[in-house]
Amino acid sequence: MTTEQYKVFYKVAEHGSISKAAKVLFVSQPAVTKSVKTLENELDVQLFIRNPKGVTLTREGEILYDYVKEAFEQLELGEKRIRQLKGRTYGSVRIGISNILCKYFFIPHLKTFHERFPKLKIEIVNRTSPETLELLESGKIDCAIISEVGDRQRYKYYELMTIQDTFVAKIKPPKPALSIKDLEEYPLLLLEKKNSTRQHYDEHFVENQGNVNVDIEISSMEFLIEFAKIGLGVSAVIYDFVQKELEEKSLYEWKVEPPLPPRSVGLLYKKGDSLSIASKTFIDFMTNQKII
Repeated sequence: MTTEQYKVFYKVAEHGSISKAAKVLFVSQPAVTKSVKTLENELDVQLFIRNPKGVTLTREGEILYDYVKEAFEQLELGEKRIRQLKGRTYGSVRIGISNILCKYFFIPHLKTFHERFPKLKIEIVNRTSPETLELLESGKIDCAIISEVGDRQRYKYYELMTIQDTFVAKIKPPKPALSIKDLEEYPLLLLEKKNSTRQHYDEHFVENQGNVNVDIEISSMEFLIEFAKIGLGVSAVIYDFVQKELEEKSLYEWKVEPPLPPRSVGLLYKKGDSLSIASKTFIDFMTNQKII
């Protein structure tokens, strides 16, 4: 048996006529009759009863028709879904991103993407950078917006923007520029050690012979900003994301020499992965939103 034989059977049963089925299929009536007869022979059962008005299904034919109808309806639904995927009216993309990048960087782009592709579903997973990489590696997310990673063999990375970290506090700094050692005199608020941003800070401290004592460690930079605003100490934060507080003077920047090196933030996905149309659409969109 072939799919084409079942298609002919399906159309004959649907129209109750060999001639009508032939017109729909763009084949001759003898070809339709032959196909039906071949299927009946191979199944060793009569499928149709011929009459002057056309054909009707036998009981066996009715049973087969129920299954064949369901199969072809599923195929038609599958074809419809593919057309929707290609037309960007169906599909989903899973994105890993930290809370701070989601709030201060991604939300405006998400709004624009949703306006352009309102039918595409976005699943956002908020995790730290190391946890996001684990999700990407296990295939639980399609791509990530994250600080640059060193392993370029496994991942494709598109830079979206550069960020500059700095120090802030509720009070004005004691002098225009401080050294890393100067910070040792003040309560210091940093992200937890498992965070890649914290690793970036620690490397800078070691390189500049700083022996800083961390008074508060937490997983959220948003809380670091809030803790600094109520005077708990000096927080290390991303400069771009405290612009409002600096303008309102609810926070003051504490410039440190040498300053923390700038970092790259970009879109990341695994090389060799078979990306969905929705994921490719999102990646193409984001890589055209580059802000340096």
